[in-house]
Amino acid sequence: MDLRKLDVFNKVYELRSFSRAGEESYLSQPTVSGHIKYLEELLEVRLFDRLGREVLPTKAAEVLYKFSKRMVQLRDEAFQSLQEFSGKMQGEILVGGSTIPGNYILPRLISAFNRRYPDVRVNLHVADTQEIIRRILDIRLEVGMVGARTEEERVMYVPFMHDDLVLVTHPDGPPEKGRTLSVMDLVSLPFIMREPGSGTRLSARKTLAAVGLDLDGLRVVAEFGNTETVRQGVKAGLGVSIISDLAVREDVRNGSLRIVPVEGLPIRREFHLAIHRHRTQSPIARAFLAFCQGIEPDGLFWAQ
Repeated sequence: MDLRKLDVFNKVYELRSFSRAGEESYLSQPTVSGHIKYLEELLEVRLFDRLGREVLPTKAAEVLYKFSKRMVQLRDEAFQSLQEFSGKMQGEILVGGSTIPGNYILPRLISAFNRRYPDVRVNLHVADTQEIIRRILDIRLEVGMVGARTEEERVMYVPFMHDDLVLVTHPDGPPEKGRTLSVMDLVSLPFIMREPGSGTRLSARKTLAAVGLDLDGLRVVAEFGNTETVRQGVKAGLGVSIISDLAVREDVRNGSLRIVPVEGLPIRREFHLAIHRHRTQSPIARAFLAFCQGIEPDGLFWAQ
């Protein structure tokens, strides 16, 4: 079976699109369709249902994907191992990051990694913590960086760096300037929340519960799916929010947001590197993990 055609099949399966699979594979859409047709004729099964622009995998495609992904990964790992043996490092690694690491940490980290390994291509996927963990378990990502640990035993977490969550408001918004809040004062404020599944929300829920406050007891005026939208909502005066210090440092510095101190409520979490506990890491993944563990995060990112 042609591994190149399986590689294209994997992309169609993951992206649910012939055209997007072609773009990522640098192939025309007719060529992608030809590869899928070849596999369907070889295996004597239908792999995808074409519903207009929508592409839906069949049950046969679900079965094939489990084996096809492993076959392509073994090919890549063999190639990387031979290059490692010859003193080279070339290929691709699939890395995932939850919202804060994906937007504020991993781009700088990947840039530094690329300077050391210029022939390695890093493919970064950004989603919420639960989605990143799902992709690690589905063998769609080799390494992830997340802001909250799940109870999934198949995932191993390696501490990377600390992050502080802070309560932010519009410069002229509630509460009044100079006031330090008690934990119970939070229930009277209009809150903008991240969506369920985000590491920020999971960490805030855990910390508030430890001091006797249920996150669901807050007065939530809006719920947004990413940190950038939350920032813009607070800056527009919609409400307050608990958000990563990394995401709002520049806003606080230029006066477009204000941090409100909350007595007895330090919210500190740790970003973790996440990998599949039972998966053999490729040489590039091992190099990436070793690089991450060998740097000083504060010096790399926030010396400015």
